[in-house]
Amino acid sequence: MSPPQDPSPEALEAYSYEDGWEEEQSADSAQAAIERRFQEMRSRSGHATIDLTETKCDEVDDTECENEEALEADIAQVIEVIDLTAKRAPRKHRLPRQPSRRNSPISLPIRTIESYTYNGEELKRGVTAETLPMPELCQASFLLVQLIVQTDSGILLRGLPLTRTRNLRGQLQRLRNEVAFILRVDQDDTRPEEEQAAIDIPLDRIRKVRICNITNKIFPEHRFPSGIYNDTKDIEERGALTCRWKCRFIWSDAHRRTFGAPSAEFVIARVTAKEVPKDRFRTSDSCLMNIWRGGKVRGGAFVLGESDTVLTVDVEDESQDVWMHRRAGQQYTLADMFCGAGGASYGARTAGLRITLSCDNAYGACSTYGLHFPETDLRCWDMYELIIKMRGSRYHVDFLHLSPPCQYWSPAHTTPGINDDANIAILFSCHELIKILRPRVFTLEQTFGILHPKFEYYFNALVHGFTQYNYSVRWKVVNLLSWGAPSQRQRLIMIGSCPGEELPPYPVATHSREPVPGDGTKPYRTVRDMLRKIPRGIEDELHDPRSMKRIDKEAWDPDVPLGRTITCNGGVGNYHYRGRRGFTLREYATLQGFPVNYQFVRPEQKRQIGNAFPPLVVEALYKHLRRWLEQKDHIYADEDELSESEGDYSTGSELDLDSDVEYIESREIENEVEYLGGRKLRNNSIVSIDSSDSNEMDIDARSEDVHSLGACVDAAQSPSGAGPNGPIELD
Repeated sequence: MSPPQDPSPEALEAYSYEDGWEEEQSADSAQAAIERRFQEMRSRSGHATIDLTETKCDEVDDTECENEEALEADIAQVIEVIDLTAKRAPRKHRLPRQPSRRNSPISLPIRTIESYTYNGEELKRGVTAETLPMPELCQASFLLVQLIVQTDSGILLRGLPLTRTRNLRGQLQRLRNEVAFILRVDQDDTRPEEEQAAIDIPLDRIRKVRICNITNKIFPEHRFPSGIYNDTKDIEERGALTCRWKCRFIWSDAHRRTFGAPSAEFVIARVTAKEVPKDRFRTSDSCLMNIWRGGKVRGGAFVLGESDTVLTVDVEDESQDVWMHRRAGQQYTLADMFCGAGGASYGARTAGLRITLSCDNAYGACSTYGLHFPETDLRCWDMYELIIKMRGSRYHVDFLHLSPPCQYWSPAHTTPGINDDANIAILFSCHELIKILRPRVFTLEQTFGILHPKFEYYFNALVHGFTQYNYSVRWKVVNLLSWGAPSQRQRLIMIGSCPGEELPPYPVATHSREPVPGDGTKPYRTVRDMLRKIPRGIEDELHDPRSMKRIDKEAWDPDVPLGRTITCNGGVGNYHYRGRRGFTLREYATLQGFPVNYQFVRPEQKRQIGNAFPPLVVEALYKHLRRWLEQKDHIYADEDELSESEGDYSTGSELDLDSDVEYIESREIENEVEYLGGRKLRNNSIVSIDSSDSNEMDIDARSEDVHSLGACVDAAQSPSGAGPNGPIELD
């Protein structure tokens, strides 16, 4: 049976099972059981995903905050914990660290040679050699040779390691003889990735030469031919290997990597066209995008005055390289799933995007959302209802944002619950939404608790759901203070890009605790900064400090960010900084990054505020991503040509601080998010072998409780961890 002419996911699925090319089952029974549950969810039709109005959520939120300290030792295995309040010397400009001593430059008496014959086979640059397994590199057992080094002690092969995709613990499909690069990268190393990630292998660890086809084409193109091998063992020993993916572990510096710290960021990305060394294994990015989503609209799929904007099928000509102006009223589109009261949508709209579709099943949140986004197609449905009704549609968007509920993955979830299956199904709904809406770029925001080792298989299944549709993904835990949030919040942020779309990097930090001249950051937004935006004497049902119950707690310094996370119930320990009352709902909303005039409709107003993805953070993230796509689309526009929806938070929808609010201190508040998309990026090619007043606005930010979590990856994914075969405890 020959491969289908239509390489759609549906056609490939039918073809692979008929021809015996189905995905290999995990050797780990626990992981196999979890993945089987995901597969079985495909047949579910009317099963509700989760009830966002259940009263037990308040208890979950409070317990989660109380349990964070107890779980710190476990979480520290996979994320870096930073104390934001500890006294330390002012930062100084640092010279770039010298690269680690791995892959040191070749100099006499060491020299390189063009080729070397070993066991009757010729080893040379560009050849792939099979090696003994390397547990510290996800059981990598292949090496793409870059250099043959002759030393006094013998011959070394220097090159890039590859592992079978089945060794990536379910994050990629386990397809026989499919392999992926394993790259360990330091951000303080200025060398290209293909140089710093190379490893040295002595000849006695080499087994034989293998054929490895590096391609950016979609599976099963260039896979080993069927029908000519005796059995699966014969395929594994003699069949051609195919590499379509690269996995990158990224550390902030070589010192942390050397001493076993977890990596700061993790990336699984498709090999790009420019990284394919041979023409016959290469296809264009536009071809891949055409196959997946029918092309793209340069500059954005929404054009004011046009009911339907038709996707353009990109042709192979030089027109794609010509820079062009955005059409009048043109914007990139975004679908906001699990939209809640509209925190993510508000930030994205402020960043210049058009919100075309949103969905949530909480009545109060949908009422609030509809009030602020009348132009958006809002579906107040269960997510599975949306999926069922939209199957087969051609409703594609440029961006998709996902904020699935996180109760099951919370550190507070210690015993089985009646909604566990529904919470797990939420992850599968993310994959279905990708399949239906086919965004060019998606973002996902989730609790960092899903990275706890006991949830590893679930998290890997989440990643697998995106990579099975050939999306490149990157993830890390972000301290949202660094992107402008005024309150403490650590979230897992994932970015993905479709086939044919280059994977965007994360935005650079816009704020820091101690800005250094020239580093491009501003001071963290503080409690005082944010609460002084609420005008004295404002008539607002969400802000009546005098009617609040009086308390007697210790006062604290408001000139720091809010030190405890705002949750659906307000958050454990959050109260006004003068210690005489709690926060009003308006104060909570302002500290969550909403403008002062943003209204919340009953019921469950506090839950709507606590559930929101802070708009200030979303603005920074999506302004960066929008400008990234503009650069890739070769779209330029003068400042007066930017969408009217893009602007400062103090413009239109927020009060002017200079005229309406009494200043408590002389320091000005920043209003503009800095340009995030113009920095120069390193060339990541890896395989180019050839080529205070009466209102008493008080707050809680106890400095000793403020922690910032750095980026993370799963402990089992970290090369310095237990290794791919290490045991994982499932509670």
